[in-house]
Amino acid sequence: MSTGTHGTGVTLGSLSSAVTKWGFVDGTGTYREHMRGMDDLSEALHVSLGMLGVLVKVTIKVIPLYSLHYVSTRDTLANGLAIFAEDIRQHRHVEWFYFPGSETIQVKRMNAIAPVYQSEWSKRIETLKLQIVENGAFFAMSELCKWRPSFSGAMSKLAAANVVEGEKMGISYEIYPSPRSVKFQESEYAIPLTQFESCMEEIHSTFNSGIFNVHFPLECRTTAGEAGFLSPTQGRETAFIAFHMYKGMQEGPYFEWVHTMMKKYKGRPHWGKLNHLTANYVYELYPDVEKFLAIRSQCDPDNVFLTGYLRKLFTL
Repeated sequence: MSTGTHGTGVTLGSLSSAVTKWGFVDGTGTYREHMRGMDDLSEALHVSLGMLGVLVKVTIKVIPLYSLHYVSTRDTLANGLAIFAEDIRQHRHVEWFYFPGSETIQVKRMNAIAPVYQSEWSKRIETLKLQIVENGAFFAMSELCKWRPSFSGAMSKLAAANVVEGEKMGISYEIYPSPRSVKFQESEYAIPLTQFESCMEEIHSTFNSGIFNVHFPLECRTTAGEAGFLSPTQGRETAFIAFHMYKGMQEGPYFEWVHTMMKKYKGRPHWGKLNHLTANYVYELYPDVEKFLAIRSQCDPDNVFLTGYLRKLFTL
């Protein structure tokens, strides 16, 4: 709730947007509570990176228990891009996995339904599928690519061809998350939703040129815009694109390209993941950073929470 961590759904905000009241200990050791309103402190607390104090209590908005109808399909990148704008409006959650250099994508769509429970047998089968295909087999592929990076393109296409298709229904907190046991490095960027199609076309063209050995799929999601001063989605509906590299493989040149390319799209990196942010770039990306820092100085006048890393990002 202090980093703008998010799911997917163009009508949905980040976890930060669910907070209606914050309870925090500020830099003077004072416990404070603040109700969300149309004020600067609310927009500063929205994504604070821990710079205003230690959150010790939050009140969040909730809704009654519901289930999700989940459908996973394979599609072509060209068709996915053609229907993307309409698709994300028709479904509560839409999530893509783009396989580098492949013409195939996996699309996960989920919609809320009345509560329905999966049988224990169904849960076990689904868990087994995920462990064998999405984790076990992918781990073996990843180890092979680490040993011989030139195999990455072939492994990406193989993974795309073996996307698990199907549908299931169950309680939301059992359907929505997926286990991730294959270790990776990650950088994720928020770009204006209107730029998603052109950005993906550039990404696809780059992978087709063969200059990077990457087999790990890119994860593409959407969220609603927010008003928080340091929210990566501030002022705009957003597409998030997450780039991964298997742990132990050389990620430097790949992520350097990612960081450079994303500047073209005014990409705001996820605060909790790998990035190349500098103070100058933070000030360029976030027009209200001065408002945030004015409130930060009031909440933490002695800079108790200003770490060396954060000082580099917020001091010109």
